[in-house]
Amino acid sequence: MTTQSETEWDLSPGASASPFDQRVPQAIARVLVARGVDSPEKLRLFLEPPHRLPHDPQRLPGMDSALQRLYHAVERQEKVGIFGDFDVDGVTGTAIIAEGLSALGVPVQPYLPHRLDEGHGLSDEAVSHLTQGGVTLIITVDCGMSSVSEVARARQVHCDVIITDHHAPPDTVPQATATINPQMPGNTYPFIDLCGAGLAFKLMQGIYEYYGQPWPRSLLELAALGTIADLVPLLDENRFLVQEGLKELARTQRPGLRALYRRASIQTRSLTSETISYQLAPRLNAPGRMGHSMTSYRLLTSDSPAEAESLADEIEAMNQERRSLTEEAVAIGMAQIEEYGTLPPLLMVEDPSITPGVAGLVAGRLAETFHRPSVAMAYVDAERVTASARSVPEFNLIECFAACEDLFVKYGGHSQAAGFTILRQKIPELRNRLSAMLPGSFVVQQAHPVIKVDAEVDLRELTPDVLRWIEDLEPFGKGNTQPVFLTRGLRVTGVQYIGRQGQHVKFRARQGKSEWTVLAFNQANKWSYTATDIDLVYTVMADFWNGERRLNLRALDFRPSSP
Repeated sequence: MTTQSETEWDLSPGASASPFDQRVPQAIARVLVARGVDSPEKLRLFLEPPHRLPHDPQRLPGMDSALQRLYHAVERQEKVGIFGDFDVDGVTGTAIIAEGLSALGVPVQPYLPHRLDEGHGLSDEAVSHLTQGGVTLIITVDCGMSSVSEVARARQVHCDVIITDHHAPPDTVPQATATINPQMPGNTYPFIDLCGAGLAFKLMQGIYEYYGQPWPRSLLELAALGTIADLVPLLDENRFLVQEGLKELARTQRPGLRALYRRASIQTRSLTSETISYQLAPRLNAPGRMGHSMTSYRLLTSDSPAEAESLADEIEAMNQERRSLTEEAVAIGMAQIEEYGTLPPLLMVEDPSITPGVAGLVAGRLAETFHRPSVAMAYVDAERVTASARSVPEFNLIECFAACEDLFVKYGGHSQAAGFTILRQKIPELRNRLSAMLPGSFVVQQAHPVIKVDAEVDLRELTPDVLRWIEDLEPFGKGNTQPVFLTRGLRVTGVQYIGRQGQHVKFRARQGKSEWTVLAFNQANKWSYTATDIDLVYTVMADFWNGERRLNLRALDFRPSSP
């Protein structure tokens, strides 16, 4: 019977003595040293970068040509089409450019593709739709680097294209009017990890500075949403965009966001990157998975409270449907994995219950559970299957798929998240080729999920001063994750199963005179022993209840304490 891989706790060795003065608590010093911040100078540079942020947009490759073309569009009041991807990054980036140009008096036409009917990337149908509507300039958001024929098609009908994309460029790139991508060869921009919304913000920053005007701070709200949702490293300029964007989100005047806050029971005073990741981003992604992402775009850009309330209700219903479909599809995928007996290096599941909208979520759950690169395939029609894949840090998905390029209708993505469309008749050959390829490139059978632990602490070390320092290290995300602590020998009391299906565990943990509430989300199935003493790996989380701020521990993993 197939089982979940046992999680390994990778505890940082830390330092024998703190390199900081007494103002930095020992628990925080151990966290910082574990992350390579091992001197007062490095700490100062992390908290207060010496360079002015945001960076000068003119340093981005292609920006000068883009601004010259955009200047003519503004002066001539040309109609500009904005083509974005259907995830939160693409939707927010599209909204950034639409709002920025509209404020300059430019008529805009946003276009977001339908996930199932159109798929990723610029299409001839989108080019025709936009140009027939009078668009003479198309700006792509979070896509475009692979759209060679589509850009050529636009040029044939006298429409220029500015590409903004953060994906690695292929060998052959489109002949666009301008391509803004920090991944392009010869780039000298000081930060290469901007997402699609971040690059959209840079383009608007550039055109406003071109005109000598201040850019609208409300654009930071959208940039922060896209940056957090796209899981790019929250360092350098991304850290700036999220820090400033969270301030704007806390006082947003957007009726749509305020309505969505109410649906998600979000308190603006406790708004963090974690709030965005777990509560807002899934809701904003739901229309792109269950319907059309234009619903999220309209919610973000609407100035009508009545329309915003209606759209928020629609999105909330889609999100509930997304949850139900995901759980059903994950259960079916898990059942298929159980039939394997011995786990193969790469997991592939397919079933009519797996829709294109939830395939990525299914693949992600499988990869997280079994620590294997995983593919979830959804039926498009009688001939084609579209698939989403998620990987583990040790394995590069896109390199593997590139070796099977001849089998795909199309494919794309990153090392950790990718996808493809394939004819159903070619799936057996794909399975065989991937199976033959993987053992030689990735010994996954010995791999286990790993939680990197920053520091082992006593509960008594979680003082108000330590908690204030944790807040100072925010925003948390990829590249700057929440501090992860390990505490051994906790006495457990007051265990409760919570959640609609009893899938979560809530309990009290005590060590000496220190006692905390612990929440173990989606871990009820692991709570199968009667031990009263456990070792716990966790982060510190804050929430509000009846207007009062509470701090709890979020359990990442636990096991019975050794005798």
